[in-house]
Amino acid sequence: MKIDLNAFMDSLPIMGVGLLGIFIVTLVIIIGIYILKALTSRSADSEASDNKEKDIEEKYNEIDNKSDMKKESAMDLMKEKEKKDFLKEEENNFISQDF
Repeated sequence: MKIDLNAFMDSLPIMGVGLLGIFIVTLVIIIGIYILKALTSRSADSEASDNKEKDIEEKYNEIDNKSDMKKESAMDLMKEKEKKDFLKEEENNFISQDF
């Protein structure tokens, strides 16, 4: 296989223009995304700040109300589940539940 060096050199400017076009389109898309983000975040920020204060108050009230409840760690709950699974009798004890 023989490579024609002159044809390759003639095609380099065409490939360069194509690559430049790809970069320009990518930059236009990125700039468009930043513009849309700036336009939509301003209207959403004002609504979010009002709702955020209410949500924080509700969460604090929920925490105060739940302080009377028994607190269990995730590890305790997992151990309890494993005990239930272990004690659960099945017809055939030799077949694993994983299959």
